[in-house]
Amino acid sequence: MSPGYYSLLDEPWIPVVTKSGESARLGISDVFREARELRCVRGESPVVTAALHRLLLAFLHRVHRGPADGEHWAALWNKGPCITSLTQYEVKHRNAFWLLGGERPFFQCPGLSEVQPKPASQLILHRATGNNTTLFDHTVDTDRPVLPADVAARWLVAVQAFDTGGIKTFYKAPGRKSAKPAHGNFFGTVLLEGGTLWETLMLNAVIYDPGKGLPLGLGDPGDCAVWEREGPPGLEPDENARPRGWTRLLTLPSRNVLLHGVEKDGVPHVDGVVISPGEQLDKEHLTSEAMAAFRKSGARQATTVPVQLEMLRGAWRHADDLLNPGQNEHGRPVTVEDVATHVEHDRLSMTKEVTLRVFGQKLMSNPGAVEYWSEEALPIKLALLVAQDRGWGVKPLFGQAVKLADEVGTGLQQMLRTYREEFRAKFEPHKHWSFLAERYWPFLETGFARLLHDVGDLVAHREPDDPGAQDELRRLFVEWGENVRRTADDALHTWLDRYPGDVPRQIRTVAKVEMIARSNLKKASGVYKHEIDQYIG
Repeated sequence: MSPGYYSLLDEPWIPVVTKSGESARLGISDVFREARELRCVRGESPVVTAALHRLLLAFLHRVHRGPADGEHWAALWNKGPCITSLTQYEVKHRNAFWLLGGERPFFQCPGLSEVQPKPASQLILHRATGNNTTLFDHTVDTDRPVLPADVAARWLVAVQAFDTGGIKTFYKAPGRKSAKPAHGNFFGTVLLEGGTLWETLMLNAVIYDPGKGLPLGLGDPGDCAVWEREGPPGLEPDENARPRGWTRLLTLPSRNVLLHGVEKDGVPHVDGVVISPGEQLDKEHLTSEAMAAFRKSGARQATTVPVQLEMLRGAWRHADDLLNPGQNEHGRPVTVEDVATHVEHDRLSMTKEVTLRVFGQKLMSNPGAVEYWSEEALPIKLALLVAQDRGWGVKPLFGQAVKLADEVGTGLQQMLRTYREEFRAKFEPHKHWSFLAERYWPFLETGFARLLHDVGDLVAHREPDDPGAQDELRRLFVEWGENVRRTADDALHTWLDRYPGDVPRQIRTVAKVEMIARSNLKKASGVYKHEIDQYIG
């Protein structure tokens, strides 16, 4: 095999933060060799950060052929990566990690070499290309941006997991074909972050033994990462791809991509790219995703759907789904479930604090355009993951806490509908709701993070049959209810100050809906306190 250039094993392209807080870029090899001295990986966007972690996890699983069981996991957690295995793996697969050139460029389809490349800006999901609207940028196809090789490499990995849908280049006439959005768009990617990058990778490294169907029944003994396959992807897209192994899913080539490289000032750059449909995963196979949480939805909670992030409302609203075990493919991610098992078997301390991060990308109704990116963080103690097993009935309590916030938010929204119906004037409820929502939902996040921390601390250090502990648990959740009520009061007060009304009829209508809103708030708070007392009692 003829070699290419710009090796992703050696060249500095992955952005990291050291334990001393300094920013750096490293190749894959050095990321693993220095993982215990690094704080984290941080890309230029949430989708880049999420995609890089998925790539590194696949690399970890394949290098170590595991962790195959709890003991293997504990050995890696305590000792760090096996440098001998890492070196042998790099030697064996070195020719699969050339970004540019060679017979098999990394994560690409060399069969597209006869297709005329488009501007390199197509790689970057928030840049304008063709008819797509933009998230931040106003680049047009007549611009020919040249991307440094490290930037192109990061976005290549991100595109495979998060590319938008819509019309793509196709190697056959007429040269255009519609593609589904890449699978990462359909769920929030959940990541447990530890004190070092190695801790983070191990906290998200599931028990991996394809021969035994681990994880998630993805039991193809031939499971492998994309760079280990016998050959590069074919030109013909697979519109009904099925997950046949965990590392295959982590490195699913949802797009056939080929980068066009040039040298600029003696340094490799990318000035063009072809992006064509590749292996497209159906939504029905999302339950094979180990980094996603699932919740009940629809009439009678009969449907299971992946947890996704929403503008303003925050990941904390899904704390139950993210942290607590569920049934029938409903509940926390497999990665989090495995960490709970390690806590139960004393491989991890209950008192250890980690950060639960959720990364997401929301597409517009036109699936070829990005509406927004999200990255949410919840600091938690690992004790929360085993609270139910230790006899702490916190699952319904967190459910009631989130339910209260939702009901109060709905009450504020209903107040605006009532105002419109009563006043029957030109009134923009969406504009007013945006004003209220921005002063309600974001202000609850800090209080809920404090609730998670304090409940986790209580579970880690007290026993559930301790009457004093139960009183403290009640106090924490009552305090959350009071926080919701204060936040709603403040939001309502701000809205009234901003829109006081300037005619008698409008003032009377405002007074009426305010009275209704405060009455509903008081009622919701009373019901919440009753439910908390019932569960704890």
